[in-house]
Amino acid sequence: MLSRVLLAVAVFFGATASAQTLQYQGPPLHRVVHRNTFALRVNPLGLLYEGRFTYRLRLYESDSMALRDNFIGIGLTPIASPAFIRAGAYVEVQPLTVLGFWASYTFVQYFGTFNLFQSFQSARSNFSDAEITRLGAGTAAAPGARTQYLGNGTELTIGADFQVKVLDFVLRSRARLVRPDMNLRSGDTVFYDQFYDVLAPNRGWYFINDVDLLYQTPNKRFVGGARYTQSFVFYDQRHFASGEVQENLNNMHRIGPFAGYTFKIEDGAAFNNPTVFVLIQWWLQNRNRTGTANNPDGVTQALPLIGVGFQMTGDFLPVPKPAPRVETPSPALDEAVSQVERDGERPY
Repeated sequence: MLSRVLLAVAVFFGATASAQTLQYQGPPLHRVVHRNTFALRVNPLGLLYEGRFTYRLRLYESDSMALRDNFIGIGLTPIASPAFIRAGAYVEVQPLTVLGFWASYTFVQYFGTFNLFQSFQSARSNFSDAEITRLGAGTAAAPGARTQYLGNGTELTIGADFQVKVLDFVLRSRARLVRPDMNLRSGDTVFYDQFYDVLAPNRGWYFINDVDLLYQTPNKRFVGGARYTQSFVFYDQRHFASGEVQENLNNMHRIGPFAGYTFKIEDGAAFNNPTVFVLIQWWLQNRNRTGTANNPDGVTQALPLIGVGFQMTGDFLPVPKPAPRVETPSPALDEAVSQVERDGERPY
């Protein structure tokens, strides 16, 4: 019964997914894969490259779609933008096609360009786009405000991926727990993380999750649907000034349409799954992007996050093609052939 259920649940892995499953066959014992993403985003503004280069070892063989893409892997994950660079290593374990776990540890360096890296003494501080601009220009009425803040440190991320497809509908989730450890100005306990657009607790944790519900065409080229993103920040008393109410005002939610188109699908190709995608999400909760009620610097809620990008994947090692399936003659056909042969031996 379980095997029938698993066979009924096929899995979606287009170019915008993380696991890079071969579409028409199971993985070889050894794989060296890459994934490269280029994206442009507004509200907040960002230009980003993210890469992953991974060696994978298959754990076991299976013909089931829900089980066959399994592996343990290790790799490098460079991330770069005009404002910062992140580079480090990560490990991943995927016991079955529908579920995987991973962790990365990266070094983070902000360049001081665009004055995007700013830190604060309290989780209740104003970290709006306008305030960060004022701090970067040295015009804010805040102690320690200055330009060219060259922040650096490390970041630990622990993630889990879940993705299934039933009929032509896809459900997938990517959840991440992040713990930054940055070198901040004396007295500061939180900082603006432009990558995730959160006021991050230094040496604390925050949670990010993207959930997609999509439709995929039968040829696997087009996907379209909706993405819901949420973030929760786990502050403690270290991240508030003395006497302040320890209230978390910085959790965020947004939702909107997502669409992507893949131009080529070729299992084992070095240049594979070239995909363009677009994401538009309106902010449901964000004290800096849902109007001016709680923050005079807030951006109107009518302006969504807008992102466009390109992604490609591929294999560095040759991927053996599956052996052609040999059709076994049915018993009825065998019996008919034997009867013809016996008739041919009879004297007439």
